[in-house]
Amino acid sequence: MPHDAPILPPAEHWPVLAGPDCPGCGGTDWVNYSGSVTSLEDGLVLLFECGECCTEWAIPAHHWPVLCGPDCPTCGSLNTCWATYAPEHPGDLWTCDNGHEFVLDPEGIIILPEDAE
Repeated sequence: MPHDAPILPPAEHWPVLAGPDCPGCGGTDWVNYSGSVTSLEDGLVLLFECGECCTEWAIPAHHWPVLCGPDCPTCGSLNTCWATYAPEHPGDLWTCDNGHEFVLDPEGIIILPEDAE
């Protein structure tokens, strides 16, 4: 990776101010954008690498987090926060201020952790 590589992808592909959480260790401080490539499956993908645990992963470039999240389906909290792209279930992983997690897929279906297994 070049030393002058940007920390985040271009704004048209990742229009938020924070990078994704590492799917390997869950860290956020050492995650860097590595570049983009074209995949046969997903088209343009954004490559990320964790500087702490060295996990590498790709996120489709047409997918990005939204800033206004859904209400928590477990407790109804309005204070939800986008955590990361959920690779095991295409969609966004969200958390609420009470520590609940859920996935919101592109069709708007909520998947709870106990339903994911």
